[in-house]
Amino acid sequence: MRRQRQQRTGRRETSPASVAATSTPSSSARVFVNHGIDINTNLGEGFGPYRIEGESDMLPYVTSANIACGAHAGDPLLMEAALEEVRYYGLSLGAHIGYPDLQGFGRREIHLSSSELRATILYQLGALAGLARTLGFEITQVRPHGFLYRQMFHDARTAATIARAIAEYDRWLVLIGPSGPNLMAAGERAGIRVAGEVWVDRTYDGTGNLLPHSHSRAVIKNPQEILNQAKHLIQHGEVIAVDGTRVKLEFDTIHLHAHVAQAKYVAEQIRLMIPHPCSLTAEPFPIGYEEGSELAYNV
Repeated sequence: MRRQRQQRTGRRETSPASVAATSTPSSSARVFVNHGIDINTNLGEGFGPYRIEGESDMLPYVTSANIACGAHAGDPLLMEAALEEVRYYGLSLGAHIGYPDLQGFGRREIHLSSSELRATILYQLGALAGLARTLGFEITQVRPHGFLYRQMFHDARTAATIARAIAEYDRWLVLIGPSGPNLMAAGERAGIRVAGEVWVDRTYDGTGNLLPHSHSRAVIKNPQEILNQAKHLIQHGEVIAVDGTRVKLEFDTIHLHAHVAQAKYVAEQIRLMIPHPCSLTAEPFPIGYEEGSELAYNV
């Protein structure tokens, strides 16, 4: 049985959201946040002497931070420094996993077998968890990066492999990913909770998928337009797609990052839009023997 989670210490004294879900295998895998919305950001996405400016500026306004685990970015010293910041601000800890692609920052198209992807995910989770353990706290959530993140929306095999690897490592972890049927199905089959995520500074197509970075309209650069999209998401649960259609998105967390135009101001304003921001929490639910046997990665 998993040991009891230790309380994190830090400046913020907020309680994580409760999770409304039953403990049956047929229950939805989605994390239902009763008292607010999680706001997450990425941390430690440099390498060696290279740093991402402004990452720390986001931390007073978010409820969780996902630390790069050394595949697409990050290294042991950066991870350790990021963990200290997460502890100082009292945030929930996320593992920011990606393809092993430092040169391409994890955004290049890479295809691994299920067994290769499983191994690299477990490797990254183990690296961050080992460092976190020395500070007395544990990973709460897992957020894929770059091409791996976008693959989850289109490729059911990739989404299932990610979820199964996480379940094999720790069924208490929440998988953050693009809102959509692949994320939900992967979580239900693997027996872990999932949390749909939305972006405030990225453009969506009519299917609810993010436009790739190569698209000329992929990124919203005007701070007021970013805030308008955030407000529309929070109040109506939808975005206006690039073709003008309204797309409903079920989400439990909003992603912010240091590359957003006027990032600190935007983060502060979005924090004010959410009356009760809170971290994601989840408990594992049992799965039957037949479902458990699927963890053999035979897809």
